[in-house]
Amino acid sequence: MNKTKQRIILRAINLYNNRGFTNVLNQDVAKESEISLSNFNYHFPAKKDLILAVCAYLSQELEIRISRDKLFSGNFIGLEITKIFLEFERDFKFFYLDTFNILNCYPAIKVEMIRQVNNAVEMIKNLNFMSIGKGYLKPEPVDNPGLYDHVANQIWMHNFFWYAQSDLRDLNDNTIIKKGLESSYAIIYPYLTELGIEKYQEYLNNIK
Repeated sequence: MNKTKQRIILRAINLYNNRGFTNVLNQDVAKESEISLSNFNYHFPAKKDLILAVCAYLSQELEIRISRDKLFSGNFIGLEITKIFLEFERDFKFFYLDTFNILNCYPAIKVEMIRQVNNAVEMIKNLNFMSIGKGYLKPEPVDNPGLYDHVANQIWMHNFFWYAQSDLRDLNDNTIIKKGLESSYAIIYPYLTELGIEKYQEYLNNIK
């Protein structure tokens, strides 16, 4: 990607975050990028082209932040992936505050979004399975098969909508990520072993 395109994408994200996605025009992005509108249109002829490029950038950035080698090795616990997602949502909050409108306007993004959601839920399932092996999570009850699949979906929904519900309730402040981690811990708490509770509480105590 050339430098001009990258600058446009980054400036667009900044404007979307500050003003809201629907309130930003291509002219605004061009001005913020310090280029002429004709130059902007050369790179992105329509708003659709820009938002598709922005969402592609978001997908790449999330993959960079989530290192699977790190996730599935060592003493990694589930709250760490939650922290990565919450920090990502903070940096690209416009998407999570206006998801419904963006996906309705741009169906191609919705297709990619469904793929990412399925991958995220599967990742949570795998991390829970590994947590059982490490002794952090109780084995799934034999009389309730599929319970941890529901828990994985619940964790995903919690994480994805954390910023949206916080914004709706005017709860956005500098503790929003820690509060999100504590809330996620509350979901998984009933299923943790004593060792798991110890590890999770230790992790939370180190979050400022």
